[in-house]
Amino acid sequence: MSGSLRQRVERERPLVAVVCSVPLLGEAMRSALDFAEVHTFAEDRGDVEGLLRSVRPDAVVVDSEDAAGAGASFAKEHGVPVLHVSVRDRALRVFRGGAWERVESDDGSTPEALRNAVAGAFFARVGAA
Repeated sequence: MSGSLRQRVERERPLVAVVCSVPLLGEAMRSALDFAEVHTFAEDRGDVEGLLRSVRPDAVVVDSEDAAGAGASFAKEHGVPVLHVSVRDRALRVFRGGAWERVESDDGSTPEALRNAVAGAFFARVGAA
């Protein structure tokens, strides 16, 4: 098997890795992302970038600055979108195309806003491929 993530595993639904320090975020994402297979991981276990390389997700959701940095490094190499949910700031950012973009949302960080941001980031990436 090649080490390249360009050779995607065939899946019926996209895989979203949620790496979070707040377990409630993982549960919210699992219920909100009905179009995806969602796996949650505790951020405090360390080596987030290594975890992402092993899991090979189609999109990543994180809730800490450290995990956002690891997600961005992974995304630069593998071209997957990363959504950073800042619970403290009630802000959403998406890393794509090598830069972070703030997602404007009237409804803050509700599960629906998170679903919309992930869907937009993922399907925009798929459409561009």
